[in-house]
Amino acid sequence: MIAKTLEINWHDGQAVYSTDFAPDGSRFATGGADTSVRIWDIQRRPGTNKPIEHTAKPGNALPVRIDFLCELKRHSSPVNVVRFSPTGDYLASAGDDACVIVWRLATHKDSAFGSVHSEYEKETWTVVHMFYGHTKEIYDLAWSPCGQYFMTASIDNTARVWSIAERTSLHIFSDHTHYVQGVTWDPLGEYVATQSSDRSIVVYKCRKGPQGKLAFGSPRKHHRLDRQKMNKPDSVQDTQEAPETALSFRLYHDENLVSFFRRLWFSPDGALLLTPSGLCKSGVDANVSADEVVESAAPPASTTAAATAGMDTHDDFQNCAYFYARNSLSKYPIAYNSNHPKPSIAIRWCSKPYELRSQLNKSVFGLPYRMLYAIATQDTIFVYDTQQAKPICALSGMHFAPIMDLAWSPDGTLLMFSSADGYLSAVVFADGELGQLYDKPFSVVVQESVVVEMPVSVPAKQEKKRPVPPTAPAMTATSIAAPDTKKRRIAPTLISALHP
Repeated sequence: MIAKTLEINWHDGQAVYSTDFAPDGSRFATGGADTSVRIWDIQRRPGTNKPIEHTAKPGNALPVRIDFLCELKRHSSPVNVVRFSPTGDYLASAGDDACVIVWRLATHKDSAFGSVHSEYEKETWTVVHMFYGHTKEIYDLAWSPCGQYFMTASIDNTARVWSIAERTSLHIFSDHTHYVQGVTWDPLGEYVATQSSDRSIVVYKCRKGPQGKLAFGSPRKHHRLDRQKMNKPDSVQDTQEAPETALSFRLYHDENLVSFFRRLWFSPDGALLLTPSGLCKSGVDANVSADEVVESAAPPASTTAAATAGMDTHDDFQNCAYFYARNSLSKYPIAYNSNHPKPSIAIRWCSKPYELRSQLNKSVFGLPYRMLYAIATQDTIFVYDTQQAKPICALSGMHFAPIMDLAWSPDGTLLMFSSADGYLSAVVFADGELGQLYDKPFSVVVQESVVVEMPVSVPAKQEKKRPVPPTAPAMTATSIAAPDTKKRRIAPTLISALHP
């Protein structure tokens, strides 16, 4: 594994808020505070496909080859999200101008409108349509599996579903009471989910109506975990509000969390939904049985100002990300991984499944394969798989400002993440370093008999907090830690290496 910050002029030195790979890996898109979308070709540099000794220095050469393809200039404000459609035919971008622009690659090269880099551009993208409807900034976007619909999240407290063919908004979700900061679409097309700074996620069933139009079911909101009701019927869980007790607590951070985004994501097989910005209690009441929750191995975490926003200060909370199983999306989370020093803000699953490692007895989730996922906190990237609870690796100290977004390449050998400091970092994995690819079809869902009922707890090293002033606009609470003398980069820390 090679990890390196790519110090090139991505967006004229301004924050890079979003990144995404095209499904075929031929293009990489970035959106930034300079109001532009830029398209790149990023590939592993020859020689990085072989394992290296982690004690050896990789040198100053970049581990990837970067080629600028074109710049798209139609937004009038910072671009917060860029996403390629599942087929790769379209690229959608949205931002602070409350406009969604859908782009398509032109059949011939032409000078792009408003571009100052036309002499360096190798291709041209044209506007398919500009979608208006939201009244305030758009923070996230997700495509449907068919690529004919997409969903957006806005700080006008709503999420919307749009149609490419009809070029209009089909449905408005207004069940949140604060900013909607993340949306995701089930890869099997049966669910959509939203996450908000009102400390909740909402899951909706999705289906085609009698005339072929999309129809959405009643919302199922998750905002509190009550351990006393975890084994009770759904009707009891839905109709009775749990009081604030030692066994009942809010699942997510409130609006004081210093982050623009809460980017949740479904796993590529649709079996799991992973949500960021979670909070969990580090202690267990003696009256709770081991079958309901097993977290005694979790070490207590010190409570920071950000981790206890809106909470009683005498309670011990730790940052986490919550898992929901497909067959229990209307119930409670089935697991979490925790002890992240800072709140998580974005999730991204690798699209490639891998064979189980033989040295481990079974998968934590009972799956016949391993799926990799990365969790971005404000200053660290954790890479996990579904076979074990502990992270494969953790990368920190690579940026001077909060991390904003991350993306896996389609072949799973490259992980990119962006920051508000204007740079991106690349994590390059050698062939076979993550294991043997799983060549059978995905399982449909996690079976009821193997649903995990224990939290996935991850020991974490306590860090000394050194607060600095916020580095991004509109962020007024605690910012990420930074050195208080001269700036320096810290080498990524390898937690453990995989051996197939």
